[in-house]
Amino acid sequence: MRIAAVAFFVLVWMFQGSRSRAQMPDARPVFEVASVKRSSGCGVPGGPGRGRSSPGRVTLECAQLRDLILTAYGINADGKTQNSKAFLMQIEGSPGWVDSEFFSIDAKAEGTPPGTEMYGPMMQALFEDRFRLKVHRVTREAPVYLLTVTKGGPKLHATKSGSCVAADINHPSPPVPPGQTAPRICGSQNSTANGVLDMYGVRMANLCTQLAIRVGVNVIDRTGISGMYDIHLELSRFDMMPRFAGGAPAAPPDPARPADPTGPTIFTALQQQLGLKLETGKGPVDYLVIDQIEKPADN
Repeated sequence: MRIAAVAFFVLVWMFQGSRSRAQMPDARPVFEVASVKRSSGCGVPGGPGRGRSSPGRVTLECAQLRDLILTAYGINADGKTQNSKAFLMQIEGSPGWVDSEFFSIDAKAEGTPPGTEMYGPMMQALFEDRFRLKVHRVTREAPVYLLTVTKGGPKLHATKSGSCVAADINHPSPPVPPGQTAPRICGSQNSTANGVLDMYGVRMANLCTQLAIRVGVNVIDRTGISGMYDIHLELSRFDMMPRFAGGAPAAPPDPARPADPTGPTIFTALQQQLGLKLETGKGPVDYLVIDQIEKPADN
């Protein structure tokens, strides 16, 4: 799984308008018209795709099917909200061409449905029509990390009331007038290439997702800590990078690797800076299994 590519397809639709839909016989929304074609000259597999978004329309170039399937059946599966945990969902049973071939999709909806609907149920219907896709979900016990509290207790800074505003992906705030500062979004995060990760107004579940992206396996909250916090972590550049396994569950990496002169490991940073730690264990991991998929005819 490629976080850069997946994140691209999640973020490209964040500025969509109000709700309207065309209907399938099973009441699931569908695109009014759609074109699916193979793309060429797209670069290496796993690189980010290209796309643009406008109200009621999805236009993607050089998209890899695995990323779009994860987006449609995991992140936006219910068509209403974004499931951040689905970034870590594993996909099994796909033939090699799912990762090696690229596709361009141009799909238009009736009206201006929200992005969660277009990139969720509507994209599901498109895949099942053009790719004859059939999938099912399973949950299995697999290696995970458990986020716990150190003996010294947590070192966390509670988010001050009013310091951030709740996000609504399908109804973004209006543009900020010149000279004014945009409000900080609760749950947002900012990372830098030199290993600084800042998160604002987040819960432990949000922190677990960001940690999991960087260690390559699911992280489950076992801290017992509630409430919202502002998180500041300084890591090595190595530990800041995403660590996704290519469609297969990865065992937790060895914390005792050589020191990185650019900064502490994520394990050390958590303990020293936040009073938290990662322990190896077993836990539920979600899988999306492909039962059937066919190459589409260009149309």
